[in-house]
Amino acid sequence: MSLCMGTKATATVAFYNSGSRGWVTGRMGETAYLGTWMPEPGQDSASILGGDGTMGSPATGWPRYNRLAAQPSAYVGPNQIAWFQFQVVAPPVPGTFRVALRPLIEGAQWMEDFGVFWVVTVLNADGTPPSPLPQPSPLATTTVLASYYGPGLYGNRTACGLTLTTTLQGVAHRTLPCGTLVHLKYGVNEVTVPVVDRGPTILSREFDLTYATKVALGCPDMCTLTWIH
Repeated sequence: MSLCMGTKATATVAFYNSGSRGWVTGRMGETAYLGTWMPEPGQDSASILGGDGTMGSPATGWPRYNRLAAQPSAYVGPNQIAWFQFQVVAPPVPGTFRVALRPLIEGAQWMEDFGVFWVVTVLNADGTPPSPLPQPSPLATTTVLASYYGPGLYGNRTACGLTLTTTLQGVAHRTLPCGTLVHLKYGVNEVTVPVVDRGPTILSREFDLTYATKVALGCPDMCTLTWIH
């Protein structure tokens, strides 16, 4: 989305209810919202692109400074799509800005949807695009050993506050912050998944893969991966 400095626009993002329970407006533990997430501005942090006017956020009509939007209809059933809408405002300087967002059930849990951003490009005063950002430094690659985990633990909460299921995409790592995106490669298959748990307990292994990540990579129970970072 490209905007002139100080102008506002409405953003629309769709999320699919893949669970077995509906989302219900006005009920704590059942209402779906979009919340701010990592890395920009950070989990439950205020954003320069919108808010409710508190905690340093601009007043653009969000339910709260860290909640971009609430579910648009009174009930969103399983296998239905919710079209969330929220207003953003262009900061008063040219550049590219983004807000990371993630759906959650208020008072219950964050949903398993990572890596969603809304990006706003703020144009120069003459309407031209801002100068491109400096090129990032070259990526490093590390060969690491990984195993997979899950059997006997499904239904438990991870150290990062998620429910471990056979469909949860992610890895366990001993030190990387929860939500950190990790790019892994095995053969011709590559995935970018978040840190969702702590581990492995065996020091020679760098990551524990969830079952869904193991399947996506085509990795056996134990495998040597390329970590691109």
